[in-house]
Amino acid sequence: MTDLVVFKLGATPNDPVVWGAFAMGAAGEAGRVGDVAALAAIADRIPADARLVAVLPGEQVAAREIPAPPKQAAKLYAAAAYILEDDLAEPIDDLHIVVSQGAARSACAISKRLLAEWLAALDGTGIAINELTVDFACIGGGAERCVLVIDGGRLIASRGAAGFSAELDLAGAVAPAFIEASGDSAIIAYADDGLAGQWTVRPIERRAMAHEIDLLTLFGAELSAKPAPVNLLTGAFRRRSARSFNVAPYKRPAILAAGLAAALLVSVIAGGVRDARVASAYETSAQAMHKAAFPAYASADIRGHARRVLAEGIKAASFLEMAQRLSATLEAQDGVAIDRIRYDAARGQFAFNIRSNSDAGIETFRAALDANGLIASDSGGYRRSGEAWVGEMSARAK
Repeated sequence: MTDLVVFKLGATPNDPVVWGAFAMGAAGEAGRVGDVAALAAIADRIPADARLVAVLPGEQVAAREIPAPPKQAAKLYAAAAYILEDDLAEPIDDLHIVVSQGAARSACAISKRLLAEWLAALDGTGIAINELTVDFACIGGGAERCVLVIDGGRLIASRGAAGFSAELDLAGAVAPAFIEASGDSAIIAYADDGLAGQWTVRPIERRAMAHEIDLLTLFGAELSAKPAPVNLLTGAFRRRSARSFNVAPYKRPAILAAGLAAALLVSVIAGGVRDARVASAYETSAQAMHKAAFPAYASADIRGHARRVLAEGIKAASFLEMAQRLSATLEAQDGVAIDRIRYDAARGQFAFNIRSNSDAGIETFRAALDANGLIASDSGGYRRSGEAWVGEMSARAK
């Protein structure tokens, strides 16, 4: 079953798009459409629960390694902004900045205007992209291997935290120093010719790549094995996922209702042991409790409904367990504070105000909550207040 769909974008939304569907890293089907808008024709073929990743050309994203990256999220983001501002000619306020994930860190930047144009084009197709990344982050480069890919008349290069894409004429001036900076790393070149050999005298492991679909397959294999280290959909560009119905608050009423329903069933079977008045009392109690727990449910089949709720398998964490997870997550985050914390017993969730030195700090806190078994969602996004970012957030058990 398809669990990943990858879209290889062109230089603009009007250029052709190559797409491929993958199941556990194995390619299923692939295709090519004339432009981004034409993806609407395949929207109904994409599974609702599949991970959807769009891959931008690397020429549109600048990446710079962050030497000795700070551990605090706010300081890390500040270091990324400083490095990019020092290297790039474009005003830093016009750039959307993302810090890559992984052991080695890099600062990545894309024009906010350009990113907004891409998202508007993609949203118009009816396909809800989960991640937007860049091609040099999807070819498998790392600390121990420098990967080069010839994609038509351009080069895609990665050695982990560092990467770039460029037309071959320009790449020829950059590639030798880029390869040399990889140290003793293995060099892997996806190309049918000896072009990579012009840039270094070191041994090269050559691998064939005859078609654009081969490159898409490489993207799919890498993205299936691990998340892309760069996801541009952060901060103001983060996509809001649909909120799912929370069954957990109804778990206890459902259990009680199911217990009474079960008791009623036993009483009916053992009619010779328990008289009709006892059975009637159970029936009345079960219906009243079920009505209180599920006022919108109109059917008389309360037993079937209770079984379906219980079959969902969602486990409600206790107040104490959730409080401990929230407290442990907060203690591990520098530069993040919460106040005015409330607990909604009916919904089984905490609600609180959050303050951080940066919006990246809030995203890091959200990810940490997720790692600790809590699903966090914001109410209305975040805003800058003085030197800090503030907003409202809720957290509940998975």
